[in-house]
Amino acid sequence: MSKFAAVVIGYNRIPGMLRLLESLENADYGDDELTLIISLDNCGSSEPEEAANAFVWSHGKKIVRTFPERQGLRNHILSCGEFLNEYDAIAVLEDDIIVSPGYYQYMKQAVECYKENIDIAGISLYSHKMNVNIDLPFVPEPDGYDVFFMQFAQSWGQIWMKEQWFAFRDWYYAHAEEPIEADNVPAFVANWPKTSWLKYHIKYCIAENKYFVYPYQALTTCFSDAGEHFKETNTVYQIPLVRKAVKSYQFCEQIKAGVCYDAFFERQGLGKYLGIEEQELCTDIYGIKENKEGKRYWLTREAKNYQILKKFDLCMSPHECNVIYGIEGECIFLYDTFVEKAVSKNIKNKNYLTVSYYYNLNARWKLLQDYFVTKIKRKLEKK
Repeated sequence: MSKFAAVVIGYNRIPGMLRLLESLENADYGDDELTLIISLDNCGSSEPEEAANAFVWSHGKKIVRTFPERQGLRNHILSCGEFLNEYDAIAVLEDDIIVSPGYYQYMKQAVECYKENIDIAGISLYSHKMNVNIDLPFVPEPDGYDVFFMQFAQSWGQIWMKEQWFAFRDWYYAHAEEPIEADNVPAFVANWPKTSWLKYHIKYCIAENKYFVYPYQALTTCFSDAGEHFKETNTVYQIPLVRKAVKSYQFCEQIKAGVCYDAFFERQGLGKYLGIEEQELCTDIYGIKENKEGKRYWLTREAKNYQILKKFDLCMSPHECNVIYGIEGECIFLYDTFVEKAVSKNIKNKNYLTVSYYYNLNARWKLLQDYFVTKIKRKLEKK
C-alpha cells in the first residue's frame, strides 16, 4: 500500500492556513491514517507556528516544520519535494485553498493509476474554469472519463509522486538558470516573478512533453488571498467543489486516448479533424500563440493575411467542438501560412463576437430585458 502525506504550505496567513487545515480535518479518509505536515517559512513571528501546534489532527501523525531563516516561496515549495524520500505521494496545499471532503479518495485512486506513468508530471486537485493566460472561460470537452490532461502544472492543490517529482527536480537543477522565455511557453507564465516555482514546472512539462492529470470536477478551490501571488483578495478563481467522496473514478490510463490540452489551454489532436499532420498545425483559437513556432497551418479566430482553407462557426462549447463537428461559419479560420492573401474586412469585423461568445453576453442581455419587461408588466397590471 502506498504511503501518503498532506503537506500544508504556510508563511504568515494564519486565517487561511486554519481554513485549509479545518477542511483537511473534515475530509473523508475511511479507515486510513494520513500524516499531516505543516511546513512554515520564517515570517519573523511565532504566531503561525503556535497556531499550527495548537491545531488538533485526528487522522494520524502531525509534523510542524519551521525554518530558522526565510526561504522564499520558490525554495520553500521545492524543499517540500524532499518529503517524497519518505512518502510515495504527497498532496501539496498552499494556504489560500481548501480541499473537498473527497480529495483523499481521489488522491488514492489517481496515484494508483498513474504512479508508474513517466509521461505524467503530477496530478491536479484543482480544475481550471478560466484560461489564466488570457482570462477567458475554459471548458474541457468531456469524454466519459473523470479526468483530462494538460501541459500546465498546478499550484492550487496538486499531488506529487515520487518518481515523477524527482525527475522534475533533476531537470530543474540542470535548467534553473536558463531563461523561461520560449516560443512554446505562454508569455503570461514567462512573466511571473522570480519567486515563482510553478513556471519552471510548467516549462518542464512543455520541454519534456509531460502532462498533469486534471479532474473535470474540482477537489480544491482557490480563495486568492492577498499574499505572494495576489496583491488583493479576489474570487475570480473560485470554483465549485465535489461535495462528497467518489467511490470509484474512471481514469484514462493512456494520455493519447484522452482529451489533452497544451500550456495555452489549446486542444491537441485537432489535425485529424482537419486532414493535416498535427506537427504542422498551430492551434490558436484563443489567439495568443501568434504561431511563433512557424507552423504551416494556423487555426485561429484572428484575421491573418494568409489563404483560408476552412472556416468554422463559434457557437458550440467548448470552442474546439466547432472544428471537431465541422460547424461551418465565419469565426474560426484555418490558414495556410505558405500562401499570402489579403484578409477580408468582414473577418476583421468578426472579432467583436469573441467576448459575447465566451461570456454569453447576448443571452444574458436578453434575460435581463425579459426580467425588466416582466417587472414593468406586473406593475402595470396592479394599477
